[in-house]
Amino acid sequence: MNLWLKFFKLLYKVFFVGSAVLHQKFFIKRHLIPQLKPFFENSDHTLTATDYKKITRYYGLIVPAILGELICFLRKEKMTFEERKYSTYQCSLTGLVDDFFDIQEYTLDEVRQMVSFEKPPINSSEKLSEFLHRESVHFYNTREGYLKSLDDVLCVQEDSRQQFHQGVLNKEQLLDLTIRKGGESFLYFIRLYLKKVTPQDDDFFYLLGGITQFSNDIFDLYEDLQENVDTLLTTSTSIKEVKNLYYSLIRQLFEKSTDTSFQKIGSFLEFYSIGVFNRCVICLDQYESLQKSSPSGIFQPKLYSRSDLICDMEKPSNLIRSFTIDIKKEINYSSISSK
Repeated sequence: MNLWLKFFKLLYKVFFVGSAVLHQKFFIKRHLIPQLKPFFENSDHTLTATDYKKITRYYGLIVPAILGELICFLRKEKMTFEERKYSTYQCSLTGLVDDFFDIQEYTLDEVRQMVSFEKPPINSSEKLSEFLHRESVHFYNTREGYLKSLDDVLCVQEDSRQQFHQGVLNKEQLLDLTIRKGGESFLYFIRLYLKKVTPQDDDFFYLLGGITQFSNDIFDLYEDLQENVDTLLTTSTSIKEVKNLYYSLIRQLFEKSTDTSFQKIGSFLEFYSIGVFNRCVICLDQYESLQKSSPSGIFQPKLYSRSDLICDMEKPSNLIRSFTIDIKKEINYSSISSK
């Protein structure tokens, strides 16, 4: 393909993602924040400034703006106002539910009672969660398989907590937990936008969710170390092994994409590569340089500083590297999607 054509395709991808994020930011400012304010202004210790930031800058922003818009691109229909509203509520709820398991240490049955409205809310985070869930549950119920997906997500959260309480997991257990956590979450999210999915579509999105969770762990290495969370990255001594595993999973994903029911799946993966996969390759390259500079030749994340482990994708050099990867298709997995 002509280099200039690749460049213009890249500009289109950047414009698509940038406009999607701006649109969602406008929605959050105009519609979500006014709904959140009463809960945070009268909150107890269960709702913090960190929760507000996670909702407005991460869960409520990135997932609807990137994943949501790309799913709508895939189905060839624009996102409706109702889909944007309820997906934002649904995603905002995600972080609160995580805290129910990880911080407030609710049991699976207690969380199930809350999402089925059998347990009256008693604190600020429960009240906000009930509002977000009650506002949108009727819309979700029109989506096939939504309630099962919701319960599957809760079960994975409980399994995650139980496994980590048992001690350090081996690599196979960590990989299984990573894929399950991300995979079930993705099946939960996509049902807001897709009324019907084939078993092959489910397989594709499940693996995509797992790889996305893996990708989050790559970027969140420093934060996970601070919180003593075991992931494939925090427990690794070889970045090359992590890279090989990451590439292998993405190659499997591209192979599964050929069995899906979507005509635009190739373009979808190109967007996803520049937004997620390429960024993680750059981050892994940074970690690999740290390993190579270590006298022992072993990756020891607990010995590195915050600046060593934070991959700043706003740096011009990293941005250019990400764009170069996309234009040249120089990462092995990207060649699978080349036309």
